[in-house]
Amino acid sequence: MHNTEDYRPSIFLRSPNVQTILASSKLRNLYCRGFETKAERIVLRAGENLKTTAYVNIHPDPKGMIVLLHGWLGRPQSSYMLSAAKRLFDAGFSTARLTLPEHAEAALMNGEVVPITRHDFVREAIQNLIVSTPSLPIGVMGFSLGGNVALRIARDMRYAPISQLKHVFAVSPAIDPESTGAMIDTNPVFRRYFMRKMSKLYRMKIKLFPNLAYMSNILNHKTTLGVTEAFVSYLPEFANLREYFDAYRINVGDFTASPIPVTLISSDDDPIVLSGPARALREGSNFEKIITQYGGHNGFFNRSLGDVLSERVVADRFLFSLK
Repeated sequence: MHNTEDYRPSIFLRSPNVQTILASSKLRNLYCRGFETKAERIVLRAGENLKTTAYVNIHPDPKGMIVLLHGWLGRPQSSYMLSAAKRLFDAGFSTARLTLPEHAEAALMNGEVVPITRHDFVREAIQNLIVSTPSLPIGVMGFSLGGNVALRIARDMRYAPISQLKHVFAVSPAIDPESTGAMIDTNPVFRRYFMRKMSKLYRMKIKLFPNLAYMSNILNHKTTLGVTEAFVSYLPEFANLREYFDAYRINVGDFTASPIPVTLISSDDDPIVLSGPARALREGSNFEKIITQYGGHNGFFNRSLGDVLSERVVADRFLFSLK
């Protein structure tokens, strides 16, 4: 398997902000030119009345399929998603880039609000995606918020199994969502970036579904935590913001007895997600933590934009899981 101990990025790529900004940079698309045009867009049921989409690249001789989950306010076409999918396809896997609930197309396809606490939405979409290939081994790779969702799916495997799921990977996962929101709000560049994306998405959704106009006031807030608290006030299942965060927080003992292999990849210099909560997670025979000195958020570039530690680890570990 790939050795992570020799990961030491080029001095030009070592800054956590550089790593984080380049993770979503369109410059990465140079390494996966033409890959997106060959993807098939599939509409999936995700619950009784909900829908989402997946962008699927079928390998001619697949060793398995890896389902990729984007981060907060990302989408299947985000550069880190395309890059990872192309790298994994080249390693012999079919890939499916899934849209999370209340993100991108999924937000505009559903007339109700689906909070990210509803990871059953993602689990059902995955099950509907793979129903036609019942013998194909499946992996899930999530980034940031998608990493949090991937970890919850792995945690639930004891009582809500996906029979084909063999390994779960979480890259820069949000373990403690409250601290992640606070980290974003303390950085004016990242705060403006996420607030602008959120405002655009919800203005589009309210225009499509005028019955949600009552939610337009959440866009008046200037911080992500302020927006989230206003958003939660319209969710009757949560009494307050703390209950909402607790519903998708990853707890320290969640993976001490994981029924499937779980690999977490995080960095100490991540400017969006603190590594402390990841370090606090207790070890388990099926739980691997890789926490690096460098890498930023979703970055993990080594010597170039085409040399990414997290992509190599996922390809190597998933192949090992299939032996």
